[in-house]
Amino acid sequence: MNYQQFVIVVKNEVALALGDDLTLQLHTALKNNGVVRTGLTIIDKRVNISPTIYLEEYYKQFQEGFEIDDIVQNLLEVYREVKFEHAWDVHAVKDYEKMRSKIVYKLIHAKRNEELFKKLPYIAYLDFAIVFYILFEVDDSGTATIPITHELLELWNVSLDDVQQNAFCNAPLILPACFKPMQIVIDELMGTNYSEQEPIEDLMYVLTNSLRSFGAACILYDGILEKIYEEIGENYYLLPSSIHEMIIVPESNSPSREHLNEMIAEVNQTQVDEEEFLSDYVYYYNGYIKALS
Repeated sequence: MNYQQFVIVVKNEVALALGDDLTLQLHTALKNNGVVRTGLTIIDKRVNISPTIYLEEYYKQFQEGFEIDDIVQNLLEVYREVKFEHAWDVHAVKDYEKMRSKIVYKLIHAKRNEELFKKLPYIAYLDFAIVFYILFEVDDSGTATIPITHELLELWNVSLDDVQQNAFCNAPLILPACFKPMQIVIDELMGTNYSEQEPIEDLMYVLTNSLRSFGAACILYDGILEKIYEEIGENYYLLPSSIHEMIIVPESNSPSREHLNEMIAEVNQTQVDEEEFLSDYVYYYNGYIKALS
């Protein structure tokens, strides 16, 4: 069964499982780095906002031997976790004064998103682009966001500079930076406490935000690069391992910049999901002149 056939089969099975109270639509979206994804939007007429569950990961499960019935049950379980229980005030989105305190931003690759920029305003930065979004709420099931489009800017009747100023003020407060040795981050993800029992040799660090979502943008937080320099006590390299984090490597622990570029390119090709790719280019922070190059 190819992917298109899989999508139709899953859609039909989910529709049967949902019954008459909910309706289902196929949704195709252009995502980061030109990735096009197909999802199921499950619509509850009592609520004016509907989650979309993308199917690519479920197709991988099918290819690995999962039964369709099990995949449908997994998908429905995800829906129960992420569905919205109450209607949203959609008119509030049209009110810039109500939204300005919720505006934040993320970093994406510039050249790979030229098609996306037909809809999204952006600010160029190095080989990245800064794009903006409204962060509505954060809970255990995830986040609710809306991208800031050219259309929304026009509706608000504000400039991109206005949006940028608000986003740069909001992001460090709403999504505070998190800077830790990589071993501690690994221990936290694995649920282990090795770092408490053995001394850690801080060869690499991870910079992200409190949600570990779009955390690479933390490099733009006011003073953060200088604070990292002061904490590790030397110049360092920044490896854009994904849109979600930067890996910090002190210069004294690092191979050559050329080798780092080769390493990050290989990791991107073999281990990073295409939608989460940020850059193959390693940056260097010089604390003496307070510059990133």
